[in-house]
Amino acid sequence: MKHDKYKKESIIETTLFGQPLDLGDARITYDSLSPLDLRQSVDVLVDDLGEDLLQITCANGDIVDVGWYPAWNEQGRLRVVAVRGQDWEAPVFSARPEKDPQALLAALRAALASLA
Repeated sequence: MKHDKYKKESIIETTLFGQPLDLGDARITYDSLSPLDLRQSVDVLVDDLGEDLLQITCANGDIVDVGWYPAWNEQGRLRVVAVRGQDWEAPVFSARPEKDPQALLAALRAALASLA
């Protein structure tokens, strides 16, 4: 008798900006990003653009983090990093995508893939 059908599915799919984001075994542990409309201009959003926008934590403790640097600054940029073993000084992935939902989603997918 096969037991495959009894295995629990560990793939989590969520949506961000209306697009699917396959999280694998990870979970969103902090999110102040998804309520934002990134199509709005920075001057409208600047008060909501801090260093802590989104954090995704993998089952093994690895982290994908999204922030705006410098925080609350119209000259800032998004930053997406993937961190293994809490080594924030040497991320395994780092990107500075445009303030655009599609660019950010692409960076998030690449960050998650870098930890797989």
